[in-house]
Parts: sequence; C-alpha cells; structure tokens
Amino acid sequence: MNFFLPTAIVVILDQVAKQAFWRNGQDYAIVPGWLHITLLKNAGAAFGLFQGARGFFVVASALASILIIYIGLRLPREEVVRRVTLGMILGGAIGNLIDRLMFGEVIDFVQIGWNGHFWPVFNVADMGVSVGAAVLLIYLLFFSSRAGAPALEVDASDPTQSSGASQE
Repeated sequence: MNFFLPTAIVVILDQVAKQAFWRNGQDYAIVPGWLHITLLKNAGAAFGLFQGARGFFVVASALASILIIYIGLRLPREEVVRRVTLGMILGGAIGNLIDRLMFGEVIDFVQIGWNGHFWPVFNVADMGVSVGAAVLLIYLLFFSSRAGAPALEVDASDPTQSSGASQE
C-alpha cells in the first residue's frame, strides 16, 4: 500500500466536506439527537483549547508532517497497517494545516452525541488523526510482533548465555 494514498484520501475528503458544509452555511440535524452539522471555526487545538496560538500550531503541524513522512517512507511495503495509519494521521495533519494557512483557523462541522450530551465539534481531518492513531496503537500493542521491547530468549542448554547473574 502506498503511504500517500490514505493521506490523499483524508485530505481530499476533509477539504471537500469543509467547503461543502461551509458554503451551505447552515447547521442542521442529520440524525436528531445523535449526529448534527454544526459549523464552527476553531483557532485553537482539539476541543477548542489554546485559542489564538496559530503560529505554534502551523509550525507544530508542519514539523509533525515532516516527521511522519520521514517515518512512513522508511517503513517496508509489508507494513501495511503502519503505512495506512500513518498516512491517515498525516492526512489529518495536512487537512487542518491547510485551514490554518488559508483561514487562520480550522473549520469544524461534525457533532455527535447522545441524550443531549455532545462531543466537541470536529472534522474529517480530526477523524483521520484520531482513527489512525487509535488503530496504530491497538496494532502496536496487540498485533505487532515488534511491539514493545524485543523478548530476550535464552537457551538454557548453552552455557555461554547467562541469565544476568555472574557465574564464578
């Protein structure tokens, strides 16, 4: 799997959705009480934190994107899960970076909730970062043979291998 394909998909879906909903200019319920389109501009980070730190977020997003590209391009082709998830995270970072550079803030529009309690408004780029990071974490913790520290295998029949205690 090409590392940049999931990146392109997230960026394109994010930008098309943002433009379509922003041009429409209306808030509305898709599934009342569960899924709403609520248009917001967010000059901060996730959940509206750190409002007004545009320069910091532009630099942080650019540096994170460069780091993700560096890591992603070095992954073997066989590492499909890691390549796809890093591509999704990169797509989300780029999608929101485009907004910050073009508008000075990020366009958010998806609001989900239940029984009158709603999650903060987010966008497709945020979904790319969140889903990509969650799947990558689950993969690394539970499915990757290289997750965590490598296991120390000691052959008990080999006297040259020690369990760490000095033998005298």
